[in-house]
Amino acid sequence: MLFEKLWVFLKRDFLTASSYKFGFFLDAVGIIGAMLTFFFIGELFKNSHIPLLEQYGGDYFSFVIIEVAFSSYLGSALSNFGGVIGVEQGMGTMEALIMTPTRISTILIGGSIWNLIFTSFRVVFYLLAGVFLFNMKVKFINLTAVAAILVLSLVPFISLGIISASLILAFKRGDPIAFLFDGASKFLAGTFFPVAVLPLWIKKISAFVPLTYSLRALRETLLSQGTLRDVWYDLSILLLFSIILFPISLKCFKLALKVAKKEGSFCHY
Repeated sequence: MLFEKLWVFLKRDFLTASSYKFGFFLDAVGIIGAMLTFFFIGELFKNSHIPLLEQYGGDYFSFVIIEVAFSSYLGSALSNFGGVIGVEQGMGTMEALIMTPTRISTILIGGSIWNLIFTSFRVVFYLLAGVFLFNMKVKFINLTAVAAILVLSLVPFISLGIISASLILAFKRGDPIAFLFDGASKFLAGTFFPVAVLPLWIKKISAFVPLTYSLRALRETLLSQGTLRDVWYDLSILLLFSIILFPISLKCFKLALKVAKKEGSFCHY
């Protein structure tokens, strides 16, 4: 029954998205446009010696595209659950779903599947377009290391996403969690530049952002042929974030459910 319900959510969201076929085209054009911008910025530094990029092959375009692609993937994991609740509340269907014999956790997971799948395709599109259209330099990929990085990166971001969804569920408003971690964390983690260029006090703050370790590990793996041994420190920090944030997120969500049931904030007025 659980898988049948998840399939229904996936089918519903796919049919909704596919009804706007021109949107897929615009999304692809937007990605290519962004890549062109970074490509010509990279061309500007092509013959320059930039020590901070040397460990990543000295190619700014490859450096930034990997960061943009995967940070958007992790950002999707962050905003998924809150987005599901926001959409259902806005459409007035949240209360109807709650009245069915379906757990709220099933609603959150089911409503997030399509977005996660679609974002995965966007990441693949970024990488394929980078390699075949812009000659992006990606070396031999250690799939085991990449898989470990993604799994240990998703857990902290999903945890933050649950906290974000909890605030929306309880107060029916946008919350600062998604804004801070989807916006500010891209700056602090060095999505568009190496963290080393930041002032010391900002680098200290970046140490508390999970995305910092995710992106650094991905760069090491995809651009420097890094192995699990090379990224063990970043993986251990991500594991620590997971151990701390996941139980907190579950408690926040349970509390939000109590508040929502008491205040009747399942639907949007």
